[in-house]
Amino acid sequence: MGSFSRQEFFHELAEGCLLPTAQQGLEQVWQLLVICLLCRLLWILGLPSYVKHLSTVAGGFYALYLFFELHMVWVVLLSLLCYLILFLCRHSSNRATFLSITVLIYLLMGELHMMDTTTWHKMRGWDMTVARPLHVEFPRSMVEVATSWNLPMSRWLSTYVFASARNLGTFPAILVTYAASALLHGLSFHLGAVLLSLAFITYVEHVLRRRLADILNACILSKKCQPNCTHKNKKAPWVYIINIAFSALAVFHLAYLGSLFNSSVDYMDDDEESGVANHTIQKWSELSWASHWVTFGCWVLYRIIL
Repeated sequence: MGSFSRQEFFHELAEGCLLPTAQQGLEQVWQLLVICLLCRLLWILGLPSYVKHLSTVAGGFYALYLFFELHMVWVVLLSLLCYLILFLCRHSSNRATFLSITVLIYLLMGELHMMDTTTWHKMRGWDMTVARPLHVEFPRSMVEVATSWNLPMSRWLSTYVFASARNLGTFPAILVTYAASALLHGLSFHLGAVLLSLAFITYVEHVLRRRLADILNACILSKKCQPNCTHKNKKAPWVYIINIAFSALAVFHLAYLGSLFNSSVDYMDDDEESGVANHTIQKWSELSWASHWVTFGCWVLYRIIL
């Protein structure tokens, strides 16, 4: 496995990740934007209401066809069933219950009988309750990234692993939690290295920001403060500057940790684990172990101001 210089690494990042992602995103979105623009123009014009509604329906059907093609019929069928249940139960106080049962039965049928698994999972979808994409792409902290990446798993780990190991101390409990996460994700060297690094990064970030928040009496914790928090400094310009600086640091950590994941590693067989380990060490060595040194520096700062 050949080594990459930093220039080659950033070139590969742009050519293999940023540009394809932007291109695919544009291909997916531009027609939706045109549909929204046309519908907006039609609603601005003084046209009869039935024309406006029909144009919106037509635009919705076309958007469904763009993503699901002929399988859009299953989405339409679910919508019609929901409308029928609401219409038939319009005078009943239990219409929400009937609607929930209908949707549940439909989902179970979809999982078991109606179509193949791949198509069904594609239609079922990027449920926003599973993740918070904006909190990952534009993070306040690495703690927010770790909890927003997979909300159900984060809640499960917090409830059944972290809480159970809390009596060992905060940092040991964090290590146990990330170790459990590594096992659940499918343990491999580079994944374990990333999660172990995350354990140190999130812990140091949490304690440092908590200490700074106490000293400065400001809303600069890893997680956003509640509106009724007791901090004196909430919206001062320097508070925003500190939070933005930590957000930029989180993006730096994400880029550093994400440098391990590429196609050459993802397609390695299980018996090539030594190659993955060498790739991990080599990649971080090429980056001068920058994220780990920054984390160590933050820990030293925390110990100084403790």
